[in-house]
Amino acid sequence: MKNGLTYRLQAKVFIGLGALLLGSALIVLYLEVVARENYGNQQLLSYVKQLEIQGKAIQRRGVTYAKHAPRDYGPYNRDVIIFYPDFMRDLEAFDQQIERVAATAGNLPRTIVSPSNHTTLSSINTLQQQWRTFRAGFQEKLGTNVKEPRLEWGAEYVRDNQALINAITGKLITTIDAAIVNQVQENTQLTRIAVSSAGGLLLLGTIWFYFSVIRRITLTVKGCRRVAQGDFGYQLPVRRKDELGMLAAAFNTLSARTRLVVTMLSKMHQKGSAENKLDSLWNEAKGYLPMQWVGLFELDLPGDKLSLVSMRTGRKLSETLKNSIRNATAEDRQLVAISKTNVPLKYDELTTVATDISDARFVREILKIGLLNSALIVPLASDDGWRGLVMFVAQDKGAYTDEQVELMSNLSGFMANGFAQAENAVIETEQQNVAV
Repeated sequence: MKNGLTYRLQAKVFIGLGALLLGSALIVLYLEVVARENYGNQQLLSYVKQLEIQGKAIQRRGVTYAKHAPRDYGPYNRDVIIFYPDFMRDLEAFDQQIERVAATAGNLPRTIVSPSNHTTLSSINTLQQQWRTFRAGFQEKLGTNVKEPRLEWGAEYVRDNQALINAITGKLITTIDAAIVNQVQENTQLTRIAVSSAGGLLLLGTIWFYFSVIRRITLTVKGCRRVAQGDFGYQLPVRRKDELGMLAAAFNTLSARTRLVVTMLSKMHQKGSAENKLDSLWNEAKGYLPMQWVGLFELDLPGDKLSLVSMRTGRKLSETLKNSIRNATAEDRQLVAISKTNVPLKYDELTTVATDISDARFVREILKIGLLNSALIVPLASDDGWRGLVMFVAQDKGAYTDEQVELMSNLSGFMANGFAQAENAVIETEQQNVAV
């Protein structure tokens, strides 16, 4: 398996988890805004109702005093000491309550999902303006002499004008009530949309995770069980180039290697011709080794000449080309030298070999078949002294990996003993096979 593989599945999982965390954070933030808004609206409504109560208390105090205003200095002096400070404290408390109402309304959340209520703010501004006008008129009636205020005039002014303030506070309460109801309805709709969207995204994420991870892991486990039960060579589908795709490809490689090893241990030591055994190698090794041509060669006893015992190919060859390949085998000193070693050799690009090595006559003939670009050559040496080699040729450049070279090196002894015991080890015939 080639290196430099990307970790796409990890990236997808991390992106999915990040999106889930982001979505959760947004929902929590939204719920926090809704909670703040509901709390702010309820607090605002409570402050306005307190303001209404304070306004009515001011009105009752003013109306009562206007009806029972003293007519001599003694009772008036008593009212200046007792009534006047309480009256002013009520007015100052009303001032402070208005400021508290305005501050609470100004602190309500102002977001895309929770815009400020302009009607409420407008009503509060109107109330503040009316109250400032009321206070100015009241102060004018009361006079500037704090030691001798005109309490009766001030009380009459409250009696005549406080009803307007009470009407404004009542309207403000109605406005805030309506705003709260509307906002609760909007929040309910937005919450339903948010919950439905989150549920849909969670469902899609679950489906994606099942088909992208869980199902593929289940198929891999199923494949491992089939191989463990003896179904060597079982292959998993590899549809994605991510970590699980890498795992499936590694499993397929292992399964094909296991099938090839079992084949070498069984079929190579059964009775049969070299052609039959090469047929088995051609059919069984294709799941692990890329190949469009395979040939078996035998070294003569003096060790000077190779002969082509048998070959398999995925396309039909002319007799002229077959004879050329046989003749090139007998004259190729490079192959003779390789067959006397015990080290497999791979050529990643046959055109370079044909150009750089003058003795590589066989390679030049193989190139005439067309679309063959790389080769794996495995020297064979049996226990009884038989020597030869088997060559695999593929159409892709660099088709053979170091892992495949190592495996074929480990299996070379089994193949050598199997071919050495063949019933007709020096048969130079070819069969055409349809490539898979």
